[in-house]
Amino acid sequence: LTGLMEQFVDLAKKGEHEKGGWANTAYGTSKTGLTVLTMIHARRLTKERPHDGILVNACCPGWVRTDMAGPKAPKSPEEGAVTPVFLALLPAGATDPHGRFVSDKEVQPW
Repeated sequence: LTGLMEQFVDLAKKGEHEKGGWANTAYGTSKTGLTVLTMIHARRLTKERPHDGILVNACCPGWVRTDMAGPKAPKSPEEGAVTPVFLALLPAGATDPHGRFVSDKEVQPW
């Protein structure tokens, strides 16, 4: 993953990332990298600390009205917080979702 992210940065600096097969979005590429890193960490936790009860997931709050997203975004900050809060408040002993990408409180295909 690190090598791929470094490849994107190097190509983007030269303006050649699209020729290299990358999307023309640093934001989207970084979000993809972070999601994959989350899945890698989840696999490691499962293997190295299987009885600790730690769940690791990536989540997307959706398009939320913020300074960055602007006033046209359909979700309020409160609505954007629903999925992260849902994941943070999973009951003790929950085993799923783990190593997944979650949006609108639902595991999304990846």
